[in-house]
Amino acid sequence: MQQVLLALGKRLRELRAEREVSQEAFADLCGLHRTAMSLLERGKRVPSLRTLLTLSQGFGISLSELLEGVDKGVTKRRM
Repeated sequence: MQQVLLALGKRLRELRAEREVSQEAFADLCGLHRTAMSLLERGKRVPSLRTLLTLSQGFGISLSELLEGVDKGVTKRRM
């Protein structure tokens, strides 16, 4: 799980950097606190589905685009 959270945080930082927007400005745009955004980007907080949707809307992308590549390298379990 920690691998996925770290990968998600990296993805969020990359998307934000592409748009050349500060962490605080993006958090404000999404209606999140800057501290919450920082925790997400550092992989220290597990986001809810609502938060993921809010972030994807803030970036102007779909949820699947937001999560693209986040599970790469995670070993899949067979059921």
